[in-house]
Amino acid sequence: MRVKILLRGALAAGAALAIAVHAWGYPEFARQTKAACAGCHVSPAGGAVLTDAGKAFKADHAKPPQAKVERPDYDGINKCRMCHMQEFRSWQGTPHAKAFSLLESAPDSAIAAMAARLKVELKGKASENEACIVCHVTGFKLAGGYPAADSARTAAVTHVACEACHGPGGKHVAASMAEKKKLINRAVTANLCTQCHTAVISPKFNFEEFKKVGVHAIKASS
Repeated sequence: MRVKILLRGALAAGAALAIAVHAWGYPEFARQTKAACAGCHVSPAGGAVLTDAGKAFKADHAKPPQAKVERPDYDGINKCRMCHMQEFRSWQGTPHAKAFSLLESAPDSAIAAMAARLKVELKGKASENEACIVCHVTGFKLAGGYPAADSARTAAVTHVACEACHGPGGKHVAASMAEKKKLINRAVTANLCTQCHTAVISPKFNFEEFKKVGVHAIKASS
């Protein structure tokens, strides 16, 4: 029953984003401006620790970061699972692993009901509507993200996979073992989740409880 509730919430999360108060948070700012995460975040994959420019922008959205920094691409879940097989296998049993499939299989009546609840007008299939897709895939309209250049790469960023939470992994994958931890968002916070799990969609959202069923096996801090 709990999984069904989570799935219903995921169904309209993308539509909710169109009216969410987090519209200029990561990754929406990057999507709108094509700016790199490292313009605001210490890690090139994003995260809670901000640069001075990021702090200034958080305080005043009229002051976006000006520095031009290199932007890592999304690499897709096939690269992630090469080193993180335990997390990958446990993620496969979560609602996030079926996020895009839900858009394709959900009854029209359910989609219409959610759209009405959110006061959003949807035209055509939910799986082809950007307002829905954005919260049901990884890296929507960002470098290396969904949709990708070919079907195989698109499949690797379909659904809410690793990089949807941990940020684009291009630099992380290419780095030496000593540097890898610095180049990915290891400390995901509720602020990222609530860009899709809004108060309208998930009124009882509790970060600690939801991540027990919505993400993957979590190793002890190291």
